[in-house]
Amino acid sequence: MVAKEVALVMPKMSMTMTEGVLVGWRKAEGDQVRQGEVVCEVTTDKVDMEVESNVDGVLTRLVAEPEDVIGVGEPIAFVASEADDLLEGLFDGPPEPAPEPSPEAEPPAAVAVETRPRNGVAAVPAARRRAADLGVDLATVPPTGPWHTIRLSDVEHFGREQGSFTTAKREQSSLAPVSRRRKGARTAVARRMAASAQVPQFVLYRDIDLQRAGENRRHGWTAVFTHVLAGALREHPELNASWVDGEVRAHEHVGVALAVDTGRGLLAPVLTDPDQLSLDALAARITDVVDRARAGRLGLAELSAPATTTVSNLGGLGVGAFQALLTPPQATALALGAIEPKVVPVPGGIGVSLRCTVGLSVDHRVGDGADGARLLTTVQRLLDGELV
Repeated sequence: MVAKEVALVMPKMSMTMTEGVLVGWRKAEGDQVRQGEVVCEVTTDKVDMEVESNVDGVLTRLVAEPEDVIGVGEPIAFVASEADDLLEGLFDGPPEPAPEPSPEAEPPAAVAVETRPRNGVAAVPAARRRAADLGVDLATVPPTGPWHTIRLSDVEHFGREQGSFTTAKREQSSLAPVSRRRKGARTAVARRMAASAQVPQFVLYRDIDLQRAGENRRHGWTAVFTHVLAGALREHPELNASWVDGEVRAHEHVGVALAVDTGRGLLAPVLTDPDQLSLDALAARITDVVDRARAGRLGLAELSAPATTTVSNLGGLGVGAFQALLTPPQATALALGAIEPKVVPVPGGIGVSLRCTVGLSVDHRVGDGADGARLLTTVQRLLDGELV
């Protein structure tokens, strides 16, 4: 068989993923690779993942550099192989490039996979971003890449030779750089919170008495509240719902997204029907999920499972009370403040009781204040009775 170049593309690692960031290469150009062998690592706002070769062959070209942002289905490398491409036609990515022409040949109009010509200028994505940072007009940069493509090194060399950027661009380039991994996480949060701003939502605050629940507690409070919130929503199906296409639609399951603070930003793995587990099993599950979230090793199912509510706990960071913004299409979110002894009125005087101020955010299209208040009353009842 005749060897042909097979594209290794950015994989789709979640239902909402549109792009990923190349972290680093495990292989170099010219290396032999086998189907299933890891060739590079990529990351999204949700998860790190090793990318495997889909065929046996030789890694002929790397068309992405570490920290490049690549769209799902776009090539990151090419493998010369005699095997059939098992992923051929799966993505609507750019067409495979033809063999590189001689320097005097004109670039084919439909080929420049990694160059994306814009305004008549062909450049790799990293070169475009660097030119924007430095205030360099790409049309003035001499290209050295194939088909007169501008590379990152071309922009860097041109910038050093020119030595004169606008004051605004100099000030911009002097700002401390943000890693693309962190930038990707903030972009994802910004996208979700911009959607949240379109939701008419309110928040109810209530001091929850944890004295009885704390007497025999064997597990972390996050596990306890996750368990009781799921149970309460099962008793109040009117709030275990979403506003979709102009109407309220109820969910048959309870999915609790657990907000986890990680080094790359906020992640929210989903626990499906956690109230159906024992507290021992749920606590172990949460510990495992949090550890893997912070290590960037969550599974696709945990990130893409449908969530109907969110639990966010900032009490351990000393926050007394706060509002958790809704993540559409979820209709509720529970924010947990610090759990601590508080002075409270008791018959005949004052006393001390273990308390926590919780904030329940509710989509006003799905429920009213009274609905939220009844849900919080059920949360208190479950804490006082079923978990002690």
